[in-house]
Amino acid sequence: MKPVLHTKFMKQKKLILMVIVFSLVLIGGFYFISNTNSTPEAKPEKAVPEMTYSLETISAHNSKSDCWQAINDVVYDFTPYLMSDDHPGGAAMAKDCGTDATFTYENDPEHSDYAKSLLSEYVIGMLE
Repeated sequence: MKPVLHTKFMKQKKLILMVIVFSLVLIGGFYFISNTNSTPEAKPEKAVPEMTYSLETISAHNSKSDCWQAINDVVYDFTPYLMSDDHPGGAAMAKDCGTDATFTYENDPEHSDYAKSLLSEYVIGMLE
């Protein structure tokens, strides 16, 4: 009878150990997921400078190496952003350099809150 009890006890011991390991893995996974931020935090906005620019002035800045855009009547100098190649759409943003890019920005593609928060870093003034 002794060997049967020993075998039963070993099976229960293995089962308990498996439950503990599984629980630890599950808890660790939930902890990792809850503490992982899939998108960077939005950056705080800064004040818009009081400078105003005409569309004619903006149109002179129409290349990747000198890129101004107006979006919702705010003027941005995106040159450093485009030169860093950080834009997920690659060169797609460059096609709107020197223009009022409001329609493109609002409609193609939809931008995340994080992407919208980046705008404040590049503000140089308002559209006349």
